[in-house]
Amino acid sequence: MSRRVADSLEVLDLIRGLAKQNPNKSASSWRQDAIAHVASRGVETKTVYAHLVGKNTPEKRSAYEIDHLIKTWITEGSTDLISWILKSCGDQDRKRVTQFFDSPKSTPIAVDINEPDRTESHLVTTYRVLRDTALARRIKADNDHKCQICDERILLGEDNPYAEAHHVRPLGSPHNGPDHPGNIVCVCPNCHVKLDYGAIEIDQMIFKNVLPEFIQYHNEVIRKKSV
Repeated sequence: MSRRVADSLEVLDLIRGLAKQNPNKSASSWRQDAIAHVASRGVETKTVYAHLVGKNTPEKRSAYEIDHLIKTWITEGSTDLISWILKSCGDQDRKRVTQFFDSPKSTPIAVDINEPDRTESHLVTTYRVLRDTALARRIKADNDHKCQICDERILLGEDNPYAEAHHVRPLGSPHNGPDHPGNIVCVCPNCHVKLDYGAIEIDQMIFKNVLPEFIQYHNEVIRKKSV
């Protein structure tokens, strides 16, 4: 998938979430906030903006026109936005764009996620965190929701795949890994647990998208703790 489409879909995914949280804000505010978030990982804001508006393509639109397409997509379910994006897409990009607009709005939540009101509780400390950020969903879509370790692809129903995003260098203290494309992989729940608890060692051939420094951290810190 091209970088232009990847950035654009991530921005649109964030906009979808921002619109739910702040429905009374303008499309321009959603767009600017989403672009700033994507750019916070080290990409220039003007680059993300250029990707979103289709700069250097025959289909380039102004900020006003993009905001109108976004607004009607969010509030009316208009297909004008996807139709515009598809006009400048190659075959691989077209597939990803179609998947994005056809996919569920968020990762399904397990039906037994809520525990009974009365149950004995014990505090357990772990660094395993399930996240469903726009970036995580992008990584999963890039891999067609197939586990990068065992190649398993779980279906919860027709056209409803399930996978989890794993941060090779975990987020939060004491690891402080980044929420960055070079630190995220797509895995099935079984392999996710093995990675979280350092049950397996990984190499660059398995996770080609991961930066070497994070693979080294997993093997020397996470894996070492379990041995």
